[in-house]
Amino acid sequence: MLRNYCLLALSLIMVQEIRSQAEPQFTQHMYNRYLFNPAYAGSEDVVELSLLHRSQYVSLASRFIASEAFNFNMPIYAASSGIGLTISNDLIGYQRSTYISLNYDYRKKFKWGNLAVGLGGGIIQTAIDGTKLRAPDGDYNNGQLNHNDAVLPSTLQNGIAPDFSVGLYFNNTKYFAGVALNHIVLSSATIYTGSRKSKVSFARTIFFSGGYNFTVSKKLQIEPTALIKSDLKKVQADASLNFTIINNIITGISFRGYTKKTIDALALILGVRYKGFQLVYSYDANLSYLSKFNTGSHELSLSYRYSLKKKEAKGYYYYNPRFN
Repeated sequence: MLRNYCLLALSLIMVQEIRSQAEPQFTQHMYNRYLFNPAYAGSEDVVELSLLHRSQYVSLASRFIASEAFNFNMPIYAASSGIGLTISNDLIGYQRSTYISLNYDYRKKFKWGNLAVGLGGGIIQTAIDGTKLRAPDGDYNNGQLNHNDAVLPSTLQNGIAPDFSVGLYFNNTKYFAGVALNHIVLSSATIYTGSRKSKVSFARTIFFSGGYNFTVSKKLQIEPTALIKSDLKKVQADASLNFTIINNIITGISFRGYTKKTIDALALILGVRYKGFQLVYSYDANLSYLSKFNTGSHELSLSYRYSLKKKEAKGYYYYNPRFN
């Protein structure tokens, strides 16, 4: 089934028109805020390393639909800044897109919190494996690979495009809010198929995110969060309610969509924290028309945080009756 999707996608690509590629989907955006905003780097005042994997629409087809990400970010106190590296991989059938971005932000502290202005720059490398495609009129007997199609590639084809993003990020101990624009300059990778060349473009996408942490007691915190993303043509929204229990156990629920046409999934989240490590798993139960053809989506993230700030030595008082 997915091969047919790939074939249709390639048919759209190989007519020398620009085709838009959507951003990878992640449910755990609230625990991985660096994913779509370069201004996040260093905002938590820690060195942060994170890994994230998502298996999308499991059982929809034999070929994997998956997204992966790696992040490193840390503050630079001497320059009131933060730096970071983000690498993500998006697999849709026999098409792969890899994003690599170096991020920098300048941070300013105010009485109400911190404001960061960030810029990201890097590349997008996209590839389509033509050896795995099968066309309806192709000849594949006796080991042959002949699509009998002038526009379908018969080899592994790839292209590279520059990529830039910009963002704003506000945060303090209670709330966070951010806005980011990815692919500021329209990123288009050229793929060659014989004598023809075609372009795969990555649509400009704007992200709005935010959340507020309510401390109910010493053992319970509740944090509602939201993520809204748009390619300036269509809009999708995620809303979640997250709980932290005894500062170690993480749980929550998330809903994606806001109208009948945009409703996608209801997600359950469960995780644990231990000595700087955080492990979180989430399961998306699909609610769209695709629910008849898949068993949901799985997501797993692992992060480690290390504080650069030295603990302040506690002072001690000694009472001396001669000096009072």
